[in-house]
Amino acid sequence: MSIVAETRLAGKAYEWVRAAILDGRLPPGAPLSRRKLADELGMSAVPVGDAIGRLEAEGLVESRPRAGTRVRIASADEIHGNYVLREALETHSARLFAEFATAADRRRLTAAASRLDVAYNALGAGSPERRARVERTHIDFHMMIARAAGVEVLTSAIERSRVLLFNWVFTGTAEFAPMPERWHRDLAEVLVSGTADEAGSAMRVHVRFRMEEVIARHRELAAEPGRMARGPQRGTDK
Repeated sequence: MSIVAETRLAGKAYEWVRAAILDGRLPPGAPLSRRKLADELGMSAVPVGDAIGRLEAEGLVESRPRAGTRVRIASADEIHGNYVLREALETHSARLFAEFATAADRRRLTAAASRLDVAYNALGAGSPERRARVERTHIDFHMMIARAAGVEVLTSAIERSRVLLFNWVFTGTAEFAPMPERWHRDLAEVLVSGTADEAGSAMRVHVRFRMEEVIARHRELAAEPGRMARGPQRGTDK
């Protein structure tokens, strides 16, 4: 097989496993067998191994001596650290948006915020798949803010931080109280019309929302033997 073909297959395997992690089909702690994945995807274990290596470098997968490879389970301290990092990154991203976003960027963000609030308000105890779609839309909303700043390194760092947090805490999100009705619209209004300082302050409050609740819930889940790897336990859809 040519290098180009192997690279293409590795990319396919990477996208499939990453999507399975993010939509809950492979929850934190789920084992990953290169051979089984290769059989399921109809390819050899070589490109699957390359994909697993890439996911491991991104922090979504971990390999343990004598225990194999699994979807990574973060500690509560790691989740707290991720929140601290996100606050720094996204507060600065919000400031840059307020200063430099174009009129088109501002219109797009306002519309995206409205759609996101509608999606969250209608979610209720929806299925894990539906909740995953809304959560990915949430990531896209924050990435829209980051991309308007035009700093690729900042954008990449925010995306990685967002994806990691989503993967680590998604198991318990359906059990939290609903978000405020205008949670993203109110944020967007400040970013679109406020000063850089106002935008940074609004984003800081936004990022810290539920932080303590999320960390406490993660500790509870981690204390339940096997809970992290049993698959979706979200809402009423078992």
